[in-house]
Amino acid sequence: MKLHLLKLFLNEFKKRKKKTSLITFAIAWGTLSLLLMMSFGRGLSNQFRIGFQGLGEDLILVNGGRTSMDYQGLPKGRAIRLFASDIDLIGRLIPEIKRICPESYNLGEIKYKDQETNRNVRGVYADFGPMRNTIAQAGGRFINPDDVTYSRRVAFLGWHLAEELFKGKNPINEEIYINRMPFKVIGVMMKKLQNSNYQGLDYDHVYIPLSTMALVDSQKYIDMMHIQPTERKYARYVENRVKEILGEKYRFDKDDKYALSVFNTIEAGEIAGKVFMGIEIFLGLIGGLTLLIAAVGVTNLMYAMVKERTREIGVKMALGAKRRHIVWQFLLEALFIFLKGTFWGALIAFNIVSLVRLAPMNYEMTSIQSYLLRPDFSTDILVTFIVIMGILVFFSGIFPALRASKMNPVDALRYE
Repeated sequence: MKLHLLKLFLNEFKKRKKKTSLITFAIAWGTLSLLLMMSFGRGLSNQFRIGFQGLGEDLILVNGGRTSMDYQGLPKGRAIRLFASDIDLIGRLIPEIKRICPESYNLGEIKYKDQETNRNVRGVYADFGPMRNTIAQAGGRFINPDDVTYSRRVAFLGWHLAEELFKGKNPINEEIYINRMPFKVIGVMMKKLQNSNYQGLDYDHVYIPLSTMALVDSQKYIDMMHIQPTERKYARYVENRVKEILGEKYRFDKDDKYALSVFNTIEAGEIAGKVFMGIEIFLGLIGGLTLLIAAVGVTNLMYAMVKERTREIGVKMALGAKRRHIVWQFLLEALFIFLKGTFWGALIAFNIVSLVRLAPMNYEMTSIQSYLLRPDFSTDILVTFIVIMGILVFFSGIFPALRASKMNPVDALRYE
């Protein structure tokens, strides 16, 4: 019986091929719109997260400021400087800290043979690499603890600076000059997407051991400390404890918002993540509405087909066809229209996403192109789409099918 219904359905569908072609196109267009909107929305969110992690993952950045409140007889307007000794103090008093690293930076003259430029020179500890997602390319390495202990004259280069100085030549073990002092290049940074920075993007800087920085720059204080809590939930607690400890040491009110400049990347990332999630949902809704309009077209077509085939339905029911046969016939027709349009829409969407992902990523750019070149046609998007399609298929076909099955055979035969 089911095979007979299927053959009957195919015969009826062929007769109305021209009428269904426009609706099939509308379904394909709605499918294409929905999948592309969801894929590009997800890619936008993913690329933002990756780009934000280019500054570092789960970091609290602290640098000195200037007091804005009188405290214990001391006037406001005092400059607060941080020192390398603060790193040991904070690391010892706050067990919720996983890693902590100082950083000093200043503009320096970088020279290799006849190539010369001015770039930021950063003095750091070995933990700076994993904290800031600063990874060495194959054949090189980042600064290690011994480099800091023995004040070695070694340098780690941002990839863009390395290309500018060495013009494609392998920089490893080559000698460069920083403020006229020789340094050996030990590594070059791997390319990474970065959408947040201070003092410029990481790919354009030179990194040397903090202890060696004193040879390049006479500055005794550090410019910034990087703090990574053991868990994200401790971020706010660690931030408050740092203010308390440094406030007690340097005698300023822990509630003074200008004594220290603190950037909590964990909280900032969560806020921005919610914004991009909202954009992703919004784009999905736009695509869903396009598909919904196509579904309404299918429903209207099915109602028109029911009206057009009223006498046919009456004949079938008079010859013994049951209500479920009529319901299944119209549901199958609606399903076939959806499947045909969905197949072509999904196929085109998948190929568009694949082609866009083949475009090379320009890591020097921080524009919208950096986010749109990596749409994500992921499994959860496909599952969401299938669920939406299942709901639309059911509601587009069930009401016309029920209307057809409830017809009185005698009245249907009399219909002109």
